[in-house]
Amino acid sequence: MLLAPFALIEPSPASRRKPVRRAPVPASPSVPRWLIAWAVLGTIGVILVPALRGGAFGGLTLPFWLAAAPCINIAWLARGRWLPLLRRTLHVQHDTARAPAPRKRR
Repeated sequence: MLLAPFALIEPSPASRRKPVRRAPVPASPSVPRWLIAWAVLGTIGVILVPALRGGAFGGLTLPFWLAAAPCINIAWLARGRWLPLLRRTLHVQHDTARAPAPRKRR
């Protein structure tokens, strides 16, 4: 369950040959307070109430809807804030992991 629209787009055969330039992530909408409250209260409930942790009959569906689903929604709605930071961090780590280029001899 996502609160933001989601679309699957298949790449055209021509775009598979060229490097893809990604568009910047649009400014994220603010995360609703009720969603944050749902995540906090659901997580506290799963931690403190053993019956909410799931069991043989229900599996892990109740903990998912109480704790994991709202956290996924919050991460999706706030992706405009954390995604550029993650890209910069991965780019810096990728650059530092490269071996130095060999020098040309004269």
